[in-house]
Amino acid sequence: MILPKQHSLIENGANIPFGVYEDLIENVDTSFFDTQGFLTKKRRTERKTWIYFGVYSPDLICGFAIADAGMVATAFTYFYSLKDGTFEEDKTTVPLGFANDFNPNLNSEWKIGNFLIKTENGKLHCQYVGKFKLYIEAENTTNGASIVAPSSEKRPFNFTYKNVCVPVKVQINNGGISTYATSGKYGSIDFTKGFPPRETIWNWLSIIGITETEKSIAINLVDRFNNNMENILWYDGRKILLSDANFSMQEPLNKTDWLIDTNDGILNCHFSPRGARTENINALIMKSKFTQPFGTVDGTIVIDGKEEKFTAFGVVEDHHAVW
Repeated sequence: MILPKQHSLIENGANIPFGVYEDLIENVDTSFFDTQGFLTKKRRTERKTWIYFGVYSPDLICGFAIADAGMVATAFTYFYSLKDGTFEEDKTTVPLGFANDFNPNLNSEWKIGNFLIKTENGKLHCQYVGKFKLYIEAENTTNGASIVAPSSEKRPFNFTYKNVCVPVKVQINNGGISTYATSGKYGSIDFTKGFPPRETIWNWLSIIGITETEKSIAINLVDRFNNNMENILWYDGRKILLSDANFSMQEPLNKTDWLIDTNDGILNCHFSPRGARTENINALIMKSKFTQPFGTVDGTIVIDGKEEKFTAFGVVEDHHAVW
């Protein structure tokens, strides 16, 4: 069941009950928990916060992320053209990249080196100027969902907000060699802030597409993280909670198909990689290793007892962090 919208993550000195809530929880101030322990211990050693913005269109797939992992901040961006196969990426890692009092929400300004995320006039802007230039402008619609999930090891909670089919405009200049652009309801937002387990493992699927009857479809699916509470299907704008998911894949993850389904029988699909972004950070105090293939998806969904085929674009991910 999706619960009514909430305006604050913390009430009366404690987080709101675990659950899936309509739309965005705007007040995600975690200072009550951040300073427990020695000075800003939890803020630096336990709290993790990030924004990931994906663009999944028939012409172009892009990823843009900035993350505050406490002791280390990271950022990356990439794009892949489905028309000519061009792939470019860049990334950065900065120790103590954000200040002790950095306590952001989705609309805060996030900046590391050449990477910037900010909100102006109600629109989310992602900007990267470096090896290439990438600009994303997005309208954060009100059809997202907020998830407040239990953590472990006496950590209080993990919060994440997911929204899909977000209207976007994308402009890319690849060093003067070529330009790329796309626009439409191809945007996907992942804003996460909380206290995940010290060792965190997940598999993830994030896709946007269309069914054989020309209904819009988008899916956010995770296994082994957030109690699998963020498994949601958007069908023609309608949100449907999904059960636990099963990810079946083999090495190399970026060159072999992934088979993905849900226990409730609603989703059955396979993901075909066109390439992948990988990262292996070993900063002593934190480690993060992941592979994020991007590509195409085809499969079936069952809605109100009726099976329907769909095609989509997006990403999957295999992630293991010790942070």
